[in-house]
Amino acid sequence: MDWFNNVSTSLLSKDLDGLWVRQKEISNNLSNLETPGFKSRTVNFEDQLRNLMSDSYTTDSEQVNDISSVQPRTTISEEQSLRLDGNNVDVEKENIELARTQLNYEYSLRELSDYFARLKTAIDAK
Repeated sequence: MDWFNNVSTSLLSKDLDGLWVRQKEISNNLSNLETPGFKSRTVNFEDQLRNLMSDSYTTDSEQVNDISSVQPRTTISEEQSLRLDGNNVDVEKENIELARTQLNYEYSLRELSDYFARLKTAIDAK
């Protein structure tokens, strides 16, 4: 068994990557709050990971390869702007998404850290 390249660590690693991209896009949205005509962007990757987890695989390495191929998708929001300048960034929505993303990032990072701490404990016990 590969302790460093398994389904759990691959999922957590890909989750951290996607959350990082989301955090950058949210920061970009907030920095363009006053840019006329700017359209906010959203990042989605969770659906791709969820679909991979529902598929059946014969080996873990196939699933790990599919997980590693997932790329976060950035889409430009088509929501109608309530402002005259055409900018559709909603500062409250972006701040809520930023807080949620930061919490998810911290949780995933903690899970990955705990996994390696348990692995270290098992190795030290031998």
